Amino acid sequence: MTQHDGIAGPRTDEFFIGWSGKAGPRLSRFLAVVAMLCLTGMGFIGYGLSRHADDPAAGLLRLGERDGAGGPVRPDDWGGEEILRGHVSRFGPPLLHLPPSGEFPRGRVMLLAGDGKKGPDLPAGSGPMELRGSVLRRGAIEMLVVEGQGQPLDASTGLNPAMHEPLGRWRIAGEICDGKCYAGAMRPGSGLAHKACANLCLIGEIPAVFVTVDPIAGSRFLVLAGPDGRPLPADVYDWVGIPVELQGEVERIGNVLVLRLELTRMRRL
Repeated sequence: MTQHDGIAGPRTDEFFIGWSGKAGPRLSRFLAVVAMLCLTGMGFIGYGLSRHADDPAAGLLRLGERDGAGGPVRPDDWGGEEILRGHVSRFGPPLLHLPPSGEFPRGRVMLLAGDGKKGPDLPAGSGPMELRGSVLRRGAIEMLVVEGQGQPLDASTGLNPAMHEPLGRWRIAGEICDGKCYAGAMRPGSGLAHKACANLCLIGEIPAVFVTVDPIAGSRFLVLAGPDGRPLPADVYDWVGIPVELQGEVERIGNVLVLRLELTRMRRL
């Protein structure tokens, strides 16, 4: 009860009765404000975390397209079919060697992959070919996602492989990744799921790349090959997606570096 000029009246204070199934008006308003503040705060936290996440790469690009500032066009979706003519070699994974140009005086080399988690479905052997597909690009790494089997060309086309330039023996720290996800097909991750996803790609003959801690001869990634220049053996799968130190001979082929991996010299960091 409250007292007003000596006259008793009913109390107006609110209190919550648990079994009543509802709160008072003032408590309901307070809880609504708290809920709105919590939802708004979570939205800002999510935005802040997304701003500090790793770059998911540029995704698929139309080869040669440039924006108004001279940089590559970065569309938001998959698309942009291209027809490229070059020399396909099999040094480690299959590589497409495009003719030299002003931007790539040593020649331009692209990794090759097929649809999904598998390598390109190309005829056996090496030589000039015409390939159709879409281009993935992240930094200096480029990959052509090949559609179909490609069309072999006559040797008279003058499409030759890029020169091999030995750069000596190196010991390098970094992480083994599959080239397709790293180039932009998916967002690079971490942990067990990242390792399992990368191994599925490598089992499907997607090219393996080594992402280095520090640049090597101006590049942050190297294509991986066996010591004899053949594709990597299955022994490498246990070393994927973790910090490792690799050793081997490095060669520059066009605009990419290739590491001939010495399997007995791998070390976890």
